[in-house]
Amino acid sequence: MKLHFFNRSDEVEADFPFTLVRTHRKKSASIKIIEGEVKITIPKRLSQSGLKELIRKKSPWVLEKLRVQAEMEPIVPKAYVSGESFTYLGTNYRLNLIHNSKEGVKLKGGQLLVGADGDVRAALVAWYQHHAEERLGEKTVRYAKLLGVVPNSIVVREYKSRWGSCSCHGDIRYNWKIIIAPNRIVDYVVVHELCHILQHNHSSAFWSSVERVIPNYKGCRQWLKENGMRLFV
Repeated sequence: MKLHFFNRSDEVEADFPFTLVRTHRKKSASIKIIEGEVKITIPKRLSQSGLKELIRKKSPWVLEKLRVQAEMEPIVPKAYVSGESFTYLGTNYRLNLIHNSKEGVKLKGGQLLVGADGDVRAALVAWYQHHAEERLGEKTVRYAKLLGVVPNSIVVREYKSRWGSCSCHGDIRYNWKIIIAPNRIVDYVVVHELCHILQHNHSSAFWSSVERVIPNYKGCRQWLKENGMRLFV
């Protein structure tokens, strides 16, 4: 069944519901699908016929992604109870709450040991942030030497909608939650940001720099698109 959606003066026809955003800030169109919701962002100048052509071309891809997401296991909020699984660098560890203790987190024997008498989530977040700073720092130094670049600074914090960024001055920012992902994905994010020191854009030259270090960077990008919303504590 065809559905019509409106955004100000826009009227378009599609086989799926979506949110349409026009902006001066983008030079090209993008489509994001998160938890079954489609968001299409387009340049302000894109014509109505251009928008219709975009949707026509991308509809098979969008419908396939919606199908895949619908078949994925639903995202369940953490309960912070013993036996629950938490992931670090792509490996799952069982949470083991130690009663009559307020101690922080220890990774031991395939378990994350946490004092049950304290704030369990806060302790876990602090542990992840600390290890993110260590691992991301180590990886940045290693890959910076390989690429022949020198970052100006490295900061690890939490972001809502990005895994990393690099300023025109070489200041690199990482989202600590990326440390939950497998090592190859973390490496990709690090290399991606470092390559922005060489090319502060997403040109073909930029992606060539990334590919020289991460040959399967496209697979890593796709993994993040499909699993990024599951990287939380």
